[in-house]
Amino acid sequence: MLFKRVMATDQAGLPQVSRQGAGIFANIDVVEKTTDANHTITVAEMAGGCIYYSALSAGRSVTTPTAALILAACPDMDIGDSFAFIVSIQDAFAITWVAGANVTLRGRATTPASSQSIIVVKKTAATTVDWIVL
Repeated sequence: MLFKRVMATDQAGLPQVSRQGAGIFANIDVVEKTTDANHTITVAEMAGGCIYYSALSAGRSVTTPTAALILAACPDMDIGDSFAFIVSIQDAFAITWVAGANVTLRGRATTPASSQSIIVVKKTAATTVDWIVL
């Protein structure tokens, strides 16, 4: 699941529903991608928390899922809410990000070769998201 509003504890130890800025980032599952072609990542691949590329033989274009697919998988998201996941590349080739429908790319346009990026997906309106590459 990409986004689920869970109970968290504030600094005083009082329970509260998690919200924007709570900083919860846990239970990572690595999804290894051996696709060596331009492709679109899926919501299911994002849900694990880490996508790991291990078979690129050249730079590739990777398209984000559409905002509709992302938001359908995140019914608890309010405008301004976000979630993050990691994209890691083992190989000596970069990924260039391409926006799916109603997705706005922000930050870096690529995840460099042999490195990683944190991707933050933020709901900006009822039908749109930002895809921020850090």
